[in-house]
Amino acid sequence: MIRFDRVTSENFEAVIQLRMKEDQQDLMENNLYSLAEAKVFDYLEPRAIYDDEKLIGFILYYFQPAGVVRDMGPGEGEHEIHSDGMDYVYLKRLMIDKSWQGRGLGRKVMEAAVDFFKEEYPSIGFVELMHYLDNASGASLYESSGFVSTGEIRRTIRPGTEDVFDEELVRRKYY
Repeated sequence: MIRFDRVTSENFEAVIQLRMKEDQQDLMENNLYSLAEAKVFDYLEPRAIYDDEKLIGFILYYFQPAGVVRDMGPGEGEHEIHSDGMDYVYLKRLMIDKSWQGRGLGRKVMEAAVDFFKEEYPSIGFVELMHYLDNASGASLYESSGFVSTGEIRRTIRPGTEDVFDEELVRRKYY
């Protein structure tokens, strides 16, 4: 059974040791960066992903009430997402450790995360995420998990740079 536990002093080292496959490492920041980001931006919620008792991955997300404008994390500036008046959860990062990939866990985790978010935040109308335009494996996973493209492409500044921009496709899964 998939569960999402808080990152604590007991699992911190194991969480920062989780790794992506080499060809995936440019798709997101590592878990240590994500945990530091969550410390600075207190609206971010980091969680360790477990399948029964095995640590298999990590997610970073936040709850976004409708109409709230936030000063977002590095490179994202200040913006209000057009949410059609609905609260939502933004899934900022999801990773499955390279040793657990290829076993169908990505889809299983996505389904469990959507259920978990609705349980934690009953008022939400959807879950939103973004992925790089050339991330075919991510696009396939998100599509097969029911996330539909909004057609919107967002430009963000890559963390740690001042002039390198990424373009990402926005997807949503509605309840």
